Parts: sequence; C-alpha cells; structure tokens
Amino acid sequence: MAKMKLNKIETLRRFFSKSDTTADLKNLFLWFNSEKGHSEINHDLDHLWQSIEIDESIPVNSQKMMANIRKGIQPKKGRSLKTNFLRFVPYAAMLVITIGFSVLFYYTRISLQPNNSEIVSYTSVIAENGQKSKIILPDSSIVWLNSGTTLSYNTNFAENSRNINLKGQAFFQVTKNKKMPLIVHCNDLSVKVLGTKFDVNAYPETGKVSVVLESGSVQLLHNHIKSFNYTLKPSELADFDIAAKKVAIKNTDIQKFTSWKDGILIFKDDPMKQVIEKLERWYNIKIDVSDPEVYNSIFTGTISNESYEQIFKLIEYSCPVSCEIINRPESTLGPKIILTKN
Repeated sequence: MAKMKLNKIETLRRFFSKSDTTADLKNLFLWFNSEKGHSEINHDLDHLWQSIEIDESIPVNSQKMMANIRKGIQPKKGRSLKTNFLRFVPYAAMLVITIGFSVLFYYTRISLQPNNSEIVSYTSVIAENGQKSKIILPDSSIVWLNSGTTLSYNTNFAENSRNINLKGQAFFQVTKNKKMPLIVHCNDLSVKVLGTKFDVNAYPETGKVSVVLESGSVQLLHNHIKSFNYTLKPSELADFDIAAKKVAIKNTDIQKFTSWKDGILIFKDDPMKQVIEKLERWYNIKIDVSDPEVYNSIFTGTISNESYEQIFKLIEYSCPVSCEIINRPESTLGPKIILTKN
C-alpha cells in the first residue's frame, strides 16, 4: 500500500511540473473516480485535518467534502472515455487542490520526512569577519561567536532537543539539563554535552574541528562511525581531522584557545599560515603571500587592542618577513597586506 501511494505522489509531482503523460492523467482520473481512490483520499483528508491546528468547533465531514467534489467533476454517463477524459481537463485545478492537499502535502510532510518529523524553521546568527557576537539561547545557555562564524538552531530549540549547527568558532557556556543534552554539529563530528564550558573551532578552510574543554566534560561522536566515541577532560584539546576521520587528544593551554571571546588573540609558536587565517578574520583584511617561504615562519605574540598596522610591525620585528600595507579607501574590501620573505 505504501509503495502504491508513493507512486501516486511521483505521478502527482509530474502533473504539477507539467511533465506528466497522457497515461499519468488518465490514471489519476480513474483513480480519483474509483471507489478505492475515493477511500484512500477520504482517509488522507481525515489524517490531514488531524495533523494541523484548526478550530475544533468547526465540524469537518470529509465524506461530504468528497461527495461534493466528486459531484462537481463526475462525467455524465453514456459518453465515451475519450470524451469524458477531455471534459475532465478543465477540472484539473480542482484535482490539484483536492489531491494536492490530501495526498501530496500529507505524504511529503509525513512519509518522506526523516524520522517522521515535521518541517521546522531555523534561526541563524552570523558574526561577520571583523566582528564578534554574544548570544543567549532559549535554554539560557550563552554562546560567544568569533569572526566569520555562523550558528543555527531550530525555532523549537530546548522543547524536545538542543541541537546546534556550527560553522566557524564558538565558545559555549551550557545550561545543564540531564534529560536533554546539547549537541553541537560540525560536519560529521558531534559534540555532546550536559552542562559545561568549551570551545569549538570548525572553520571549513582548516580541514579540521578542534574542541577545547574548560570545565565539565564533553563527548565526541561521529555521525557515520559508531565506534567513534571520545570523552574529553578539562584542559584537553581534541583535533579531529575531517578527511582522515581521526582524532588526536592532548593537554593544552586553555587560555590560548578561549581568550578570543575576551578580545585577546594569543599566538605561541604558531605556523604563519594559521596566523594569517586568524588575522584575516579578526581584522577583516586580505593578506597575500607573494613568497611561499613566508609559511616557514612561526609567530609568538598577544593581540588585544592593537591595530593591524601595529601587529604587522610586530611580525616584521619577530619574523624574517616584510609586510606592505596597501590602503584602499575607494574599496569596501578593506586594506590589503602583502607578505614577502626577507
């Protein structure tokens, strides 16, 4: 039965997209006017009304509805099938409305949705390059968003689940709820927590997801690998390689990874490639590397209220690198910095 109804859905979809055949329209017409089709559509109408919010004081009689609709399109007896079929064409709109609401909407929303879940809308929060944001989730959890970060969650957040999608970097201070853990989804990695403080770095261009735990505990899971299950302790850093699907866990300096939310960037013997990526997002600037040898440099320094001009002077002082700053007042793209090897 389910297979047959899904085939009807595909036929209806072809009908809506104007790619249906004569056989499709004939089958729909015969099905709609058959006792079996009448029963199926009547059953679907009842389920449709039960699945949406309506004023229960208004009586709904699907039998009467179907009788009225059928009466309006029932062809007169004594005509050939061809004639009846042609007479049916002007009523195609009525067929679309009737079956569209009772079958297409119902099965698309119920049967074709994963886990029989209803379609939900999402709220997205974006911190553009050069900006940082702080938000409070509906469950009172607090999240800081670093530059170039997008966080989204469904509008029913904390009613039945606490799921978050993250692209970029965010620090979480999670309200504890033993019955409903908060789960942060980054590519195929999921970070599951009850109540804790932790940082997740999941910028797409890095090819990895880094999780640093400040307090409490978090569980790392993989969407497609059941055996993938790691639990972090405070002061531990987990680096997950997206391509290799492998994770490396070690102790680390928490402040280096979380101080950004307080307006401070800390570099400690960091490769110049990572330094460049962070500075581009932090200051919303474009950095071009004219000599690949620049990437062999490492940088140590702390940034709080310094301008990007001051930072590049510091880089020139501590690394064998020359920095040329090109201001572009006529452009909305901001300044351009060119790095070359000394």
